Amino acid sequence: MTERASADELDALLSGALSLSRSGNRIAAIAALVSATGLAPDDLTAHRRLAAAYAVAGDPQGARAEYDRFIDHLEAKGSLDAASVERAYAAVVLPSSVATVAVRRFTADQTVAFRRVAIALVAIVATLAAMFAAGAQIFASGGSI
Repeated sequence: MTERASADELDALLSGALSLSRSGNRIAAIAALVSATGLAPDDLTAHRRLAAAYAVAGDPQGARAEYDRFIDHLEAKGSLDAASVERAYAAVVLPSSVATVAVRRFTADQTVAFRRVAIALVAIVATLAAMFAAGAQIFASGGSI
């Protein structure tokens, strides 16, 4: 009975956190997810969602710390394979703050170049769309291309 009650409570906390996050109440969502990880310290979903909530809230260090805490918990339990998998997952999903900062900084020239490339891509897509539309009209009318 207690195990089912805990599962129901965990489901309620995860669902509540999702609703709170969708409504923009990130602080309350994080609080619900902290409660979920306390209730079910082995639940991968709760820990991943908490780390994601920290990241979305603009706290990448908090996200990384939460994930590191979960990995430490797995290692302490002796689940070394699971900890290794989660460490690899965290390295991809939660890159170090140094790498994140380096990726986000562009020079003014790079920004202008990116804008020009984006404009060119939009023009190419628009041209292709017009060509396909014209071809479809010719095809539909039975004419030759």
